[in-house]
Amino acid sequence: MRNLDRALDFPTTRRDPESGYTLHGRRFDDPYAWLERLDAPETQAWIAAQEAVTHSVLRAVPGREALRESVARSARHARLSPPIPAGPHGREFLWRADASDDKLKLLLRRREGAPLETVLDPNTWAGNEALVFAVPSPDGALVAFGKAVGSTHDAVIHVLDVETGRLLPDRPRGTSHSSLAWRPDSSGFFYAACPEPGEVPPGDEAHWNAIYEHRLGSGTPARRVFGDDRVKEYWCSVKVSECRRFAVLSKWDYVHANVVYLLRLADDALVPVAPSMRSLNQVQVIGDSLLVHTDLDAPRGRLCVAPLSAPAEWRTLIPEGPDTLQTVAGVGGRLYAVYSRAASHRVRIHAEDGTWLRDLVLPALGSVNRNEGEGIVSGIRGAWSGDEVWVHFTSYVQAPSVYRYDYAADRLVPYHVPDVGLDASEYVTDQVWYESLDGTRVSMFIIHRKDLPRDGRQPVRLSGYGGFNISVEPRFTALHAAWLKLGGVLAFANVRGGGEYGRAWHEAAIKTRRQNAFDDYIAAARWLVSAGYTTPSRLASRGNSNGGLLVAVTALQAPEAFGAVFCRAPTLDMLRFPRFGFLSSATVEYGSPEHPLEGPYLAGYSPYHNVRADRRYPVMTFVSALNDRTAPPHDPLKMVARLQAEGTGGGPYFLLPLRDSGHGGGTTLSALIEQDVDELCFYCQALDVTPEPERMWGNVP
Repeated sequence: MRNLDRALDFPTTRRDPESGYTLHGRRFDDPYAWLERLDAPETQAWIAAQEAVTHSVLRAVPGREALRESVARSARHARLSPPIPAGPHGREFLWRADASDDKLKLLLRRREGAPLETVLDPNTWAGNEALVFAVPSPDGALVAFGKAVGSTHDAVIHVLDVETGRLLPDRPRGTSHSSLAWRPDSSGFFYAACPEPGEVPPGDEAHWNAIYEHRLGSGTPARRVFGDDRVKEYWCSVKVSECRRFAVLSKWDYVHANVVYLLRLADDALVPVAPSMRSLNQVQVIGDSLLVHTDLDAPRGRLCVAPLSAPAEWRTLIPEGPDTLQTVAGVGGRLYAVYSRAASHRVRIHAEDGTWLRDLVLPALGSVNRNEGEGIVSGIRGAWSGDEVWVHFTSYVQAPSVYRYDYAADRLVPYHVPDVGLDASEYVTDQVWYESLDGTRVSMFIIHRKDLPRDGRQPVRLSGYGGFNISVEPRFTALHAAWLKLGGVLAFANVRGGGEYGRAWHEAAIKTRRQNAFDDYIAAARWLVSAGYTTPSRLASRGNSNGGLLVAVTALQAPEAFGAVFCRAPTLDMLRFPRFGFLSSATVEYGSPEHPLEGPYLAGYSPYHNVRADRRYPVMTFVSALNDRTAPPHDPLKMVARLQAEGTGGGPYFLLPLRDSGHGGGTTLSALIEQDVDELCFYCQALDVTPEPERMWGNVP
């Protein structure tokens, strides 16, 4: 780490020697449990003092303003969605943002050729208010939208009259509204929500998620349509079929499995499609048939078809293959199957009977699909009965873009490809394979300038995730672009626990097999050194959410492999995580601290419980989103306190608190840019990188 010109004045942290508990016959000290009380004056003062030290370092990094300009150049670009048809006379809505906008706006075009009108502009709201989703009614007269404060958590549905611009008095039942789908006649909508306060025991407010139906203007509470009466951790989602005859209802056991039913809208009958919680399933209604994409008896996925008259009687249409079938979208009378081949996407086009027609050639090695709360969502959009095929695409060096696919000409026609100030031709994306500790071959993406010297001294940022069936695939961010323009190298390891290679790859690192993910990641860091890219002192390890756990554990287990660690929104106390609302359901992934085998296993790697005074840990920054609803915001606080007290041979260890952020980041683009600048400044400080404006801007006209 670049030498600091002064001693760091970290605050003294009170240690409570009496705080702790006994689990499986072993005593576990918890001397910083008092930091869990985030609103307590003592905790607030401690956070402020830690933050002051962190900012004094990050804001003194030479070239910070140049870094901000570089991030802003790649973050502030025009954004545009495909049109969303709704209503008569070709009425359509779309999302758009200009380069100067902090938030996306929802616009309306009343008919073909008509000018665009603003329907919802959250840029006129308070800075900490977020427009989480907006769904026009089928007749185009109304928009139901979710609004949240301070993050994208806890959205509340409002209904806007498009013509008058006024909000309807309707207030749908429940909290944390999501996954909204209108009834075809626009008389109401289905949505997912958690119960109202007082409807469940204290502490269960984040559970018992269910699908409700709200009827506009009825004055009666929304009725509960679908959910679970026994397992409080399940969560739900809903869609209405293109044919307008069914609502497709899903109930999820985290990201491990789901059940699917159809709600027949004519008589509200529930029709089972995949009634057992044993596989991942996505269902689409086309004509009188159901398309069922499933990993049942096919760990890498297959596509089945079933008649609506017998929706549980599946017949394989596209069998399991060597690549992982992520999604299938029926568009324009054809089936667009998106595969993950070695963690990047390929698109194959099939006829309705499953016959292969051709492959759709993508612009480069990159990604089409994206991961959302409802699992993996296809990046191929359009109507089964329509003729427009929309293709979303991104890569490590291309910002999210939209193309029209012309089937007759077999070509992608650019619809929106933003200019982000990065010349993709100057960079290369390589994929390498390396061996983990047990001999398993693991893939890794490496992105850098084409003229990069392999001299073993390059600054490298390594990232991974390794959990919850989530794949690490090519994605663009402004921070990635700025790091590449600095001359840095990006590396992304596809460690076990993710979804890159199907269910077996995911399950190879769950519960008492979690160490496989850690071993894979440590092996990636060591390979980057042995292959001549860098040295440990110039290798930064970065993880977010479950990736934050990954980088914290590996830094403690192999501190000599890393020069710096940036750990964002992590879970770090693996013996207490189920107490934190949303995370109680994560025992299906991590295992349970109460289990006689899983509990001791968790204790063996839990970062908060494995700080050792005899180890020299790298410099680390822990980022806490103080209003996080997904990961415990107090875990980074407790971890910093313990490292500063017990890991004195290494460090230093910084706390970077985020406000009005939530798990996913700030509510405005300006806030996200500032977060990226802080992160880049940490890398520059820790890896001794000096921003050179002429190099960063030399490839920008």
